[in-house]
Amino acid sequence: MFLTLPSLVSCIAFETPDIVLKNDGQPCISIPSDEDFFRRNKQFSIIDTGVFQIGVGELWSKDYLYSSKPYYVKTQECLRFDYHFQNNVTYTIGFISTEKGNNKKKNWRADIRINKNQDGTLQLLLDEHARDAAK
Repeated sequence: MFLTLPSLVSCIAFETPDIVLKNDGQPCISIPSDEDFFRRNKQFSIIDTGVFQIGVGELWSKDYLYSSKPYYVKTQECLRFDYHFQNNVTYTIGFISTEKGNNKKKNWRADIRINKNQDGTLQLLLDEHARDAAK
């Protein structure tokens, strides 16, 4: 069992979401526009969302799979992450989506860090840049 777990984890393909900073300094995490290539205004069902921190574990998560009201978004629409991201902390965010009417799941993941510069401006760092800044 211990030998198969690493091989199973390595088989999961992760997609990279779009992430930008909103005016309030919090990230807007969304499904990229190229997921709706023909601009048909597709809807995506969000199954699960989560925020993690290395060395700490899960900080927040929300499971929508068994919710009484499904959670649908369109591309480039900010997902609900009901978590207040702190400055100068590296987080791993993730979510699972399916195209509405399709059961094929997509796993999305990114490492993020919101740096507050000396002049007070905020800078969003992603993936390897976020991890490198934490060292």
